[in-house]
Amino acid sequence: MPRINVQTPIFFKCQTGCSSCCSSNGGTVSVTYDDIKRISVYLKISSDEFEKKYIHQDGSKTALVDKNESECVFLEEHKCRIYPVRPRQCKTFPFWPQNLKSEKRWNMIMDECPGIGDGKAFSRREIEEIFKGKPVNSKK
Repeated sequence: MPRINVQTPIFFKCQTGCSSCCSSNGGTVSVTYDDIKRISVYLKISSDEFEKKYIHQDGSKTALVDKNESECVFLEEHKCRIYPVRPRQCKTFPFWPQNLKSEKRWNMIMDECPGIGDGKAFSRREIEEIFKGKPVNSKK
């Protein structure tokens, strides 16, 4: 299990109209084969067509192409075009292991994400469940 090296609980609630997480990491979004299948079905295109149009290899990772090297290709007018079937990386932001490995990194994410510090309190146990893929439910 990845280590959580920041103080918990952590308060978080997605803010209406915010899409900061869609440009975090320069817009790079890693995807799995299951993500590709789900998104293809949602977009009503074949997996092959989806891969040709929206996928590239980022080192050893399969990722969505980004728009302008700064945001997710599916971000339109600050809204996710594939929100119901968004990849795991998107469902678990800001609780990524690399974001919680140090206070310094967490402080950087806090500067990017206006929802941190507001809303629901997430315990260490809840964050560990998110590490395993449970989507973030940040409703109050």
